[in-house]
Amino acid sequence: MISGCSNGSGNGQKPDPTQNPGTEQKKEAVITVAGFDDFWKGEDSPGMVITKQFNEKYKGEIKVEVRYMPTSEYNTAIQASIASNDLPDIFLSPQGMDARQIVENGWAAPLDEFVSADWKNQFMQGSFQEGVNMIDGKTYTWPLRGLNHRSMLYYNKKVMRDAGLDPEKPPVTWDELRAMSKVITEKGNGKTFGLVFAGGEPVALDQMILGLTASKVPTQGDMPGFNLQNGTYLFDTPEWIGAIELLQGMKQDGSIMPASYSMKPAEANVYFGENLAAFLIDPRHRMWQIKRDAPDAEFGIAAVPQQDGEQPYYGYTVANTAGYMLSATSENKEAAGKYIEEAFASKEFFKSTIQSGASLSPIDELNADESLYPYPEYKVFFNIHQDTMRESPNYAIANPETALVIGELGHIRQTKIKPTFGELLLNLLVDDKLDAAALMKDYASKMNKGLQDAIDKVSATGVKVSRDDFTFPNWDPTKDYTQSDYDALKK
Repeated sequence: MISGCSNGSGNGQKPDPTQNPGTEQKKEAVITVAGFDDFWKGEDSPGMVITKQFNEKYKGEIKVEVRYMPTSEYNTAIQASIASNDLPDIFLSPQGMDARQIVENGWAAPLDEFVSADWKNQFMQGSFQEGVNMIDGKTYTWPLRGLNHRSMLYYNKKVMRDAGLDPEKPPVTWDELRAMSKVITEKGNGKTFGLVFAGGEPVALDQMILGLTASKVPTQGDMPGFNLQNGTYLFDTPEWIGAIELLQGMKQDGSIMPASYSMKPAEANVYFGENLAAFLIDPRHRMWQIKRDAPDAEFGIAAVPQQDGEQPYYGYTVANTAGYMLSATSENKEAAGKYIEEAFASKEFFKSTIQSGASLSPIDELNADESLYPYPEYKVFFNIHQDTMRESPNYAIANPETALVIGELGHIRQTKIKPTFGELLLNLLVDDKLDAAALMKDYASKMNKGLQDAIDKVSATGVKVSRDDFTFPNWDPTKDYTQSDYDALKK
């Protein structure tokens, strides 16, 4: 269970006036921080290293205590802390709850009084947006990372070379992906396959289809399967069904590693890294995990192959409705603000996110500094993000009340609807008799109904929200969506 904020009690000991007669010792402010991010995991993690440095600098004045725990444990513990009104000084918003809900419940305090304008200005454009991480003009959280690519192609150069393919020319079309995978599988004699994926965590499999269709349908990485241009789910579109049928064809070719349907991500890393599979389609975090789990792997990174080889574009938003927040009940807000500005959300901390290879930072100046890149692949990693990602519309900006709708759904993915898309995809790959078009039509119908039901439920309470708030017909996925685009919708 998470212990709450320090409530100004410091280390719990009363000052000893005999040490300095006639004076009272200043209490040490103890700041508690709680979350489940990997940058807290282990004494040598970036978060713990910079926290140790901060504690040494302010020894006797401020002491920061970090409580890391796995996701499931954290969510249970933080909900208990909320119920008992005993939140840590700095806490990560629980899953399924966004900044606006937390602020409206009175659990978080704005940061503005305790951090400087220079600190805010270091972040990339779009990092702070009203209705997202700013409520009524006040700042409540900050971006933890920069551009966050949800789908890239990882290709094993050794496997391609051994199959007689050019290891510097990964597939750019669906036909090339299927053909190369078939050649690799045939020459592998049952030991090497074209494609591997982590089917043991099926929720994330929609990101693979999202990647394969990004040049044909409007795509937002945080909302796989949802079309922001028309406010509907696109699982039953020809593009998504076509991508599913591509995988079905690769399965019939024998090109998908059979273990893919049940393996976990760490296993996929190892199989790919140990030259047992040529291609892996996964988010940006797979790069550093492959480096961790298979350090000798010889691999490259590229944009995911598209049906006709066109340039794909992926929508993103830097400002996030989730993140670390300052507890409204903390009695050491000034010290907590100092820790946020000088350590936790400082340039020094964000340098570590680049040097670890885990992601880009939310500070453009750091992302462009090649001296921070941990290995050669990171340059390509950076370029793919720059070339293929564009700022997308955000329904929280268009109407902050949409947060109540998402609260009803849990997530735009609606994982409460079973089976999930990922589970359906696995079923379609395992059972050749199933009809992808029919299954996807039924699934899209359920998802669209789920969204409309949530909108109707929120609207019935008197809140002004509609399907139009999730619809941006003027979005061009090849360009950044700007304030002028939001303004144009209101005319």
